[in-house]
Amino acid sequence: MKKIVLLIIFLSSILICFVQCKTTKSNNVLDANGTWRQEVLKFPLIFARSLPYKGEEHIRFAEGWGDVTSEEYFSYVFVWILEENPNLTTKKVESDMNTYFTGLMKMGLIINFRFFKKLPQTSVSFTSNSGSNTSFLGSIEMYDAFFKKENILLNATVSVSYCNKIGKHIVFFRLSPKDFRHAIWKKLNDVAIKFDCNLKLKS
Repeated sequence: MKKIVLLIIFLSSILICFVQCKTTKSNNVLDANGTWRQEVLKFPLIFARSLPYKGEEHIRFAEGWGDVTSEEYFSYVFVWILEENPNLTTKKVESDMNTYFTGLMKMGLIINFRFFKKLPQTSVSFTSNSGSNTSFLGSIEMYDAFFKKENILLNATVSVSYCNKIGKHIVFFRLSPKDFRHAIWKKLNDVAIKFDCNLKLKS
């Protein structure tokens, strides 16, 4: 039994190390309130390695993100800065978000030493918000393995664009359990890239 416990602790330490090693020293490109924690990850994401992208993920967490009693609980913004066009469709957004959050919450279970907890199934539903493949609106029902330890429903928006300034594809994700009419969504929508993507690359 002691050997099993030591093995579990050892594997957890390796996973945590991997997560830390996947962070990058790149400056976060997202402009948000100074109280919002930030992080930059590099693809392939350690918790969702099957996502077939090359680039980085830049994240800004609302101040109350990890507080289950806060109006800002689990509200955050992340952006994928990708080398190639992700060619997103409704089905692809659903598939990617299922892979992303299932993997993230499996990691959450391990970090919290809940090795024998069976992760409830993640359920994702999105629709095209503009009749094109550049804007999507939807929801993600998932198990919060980090904080609440129960199923939650995240409302989400996804937008896709091309950034001339850096010559890369940008995918914005904004998420919160709160209804789209809640005040937190103004804060989420105010988070933007720090530079003007309409400026073209100098040749």
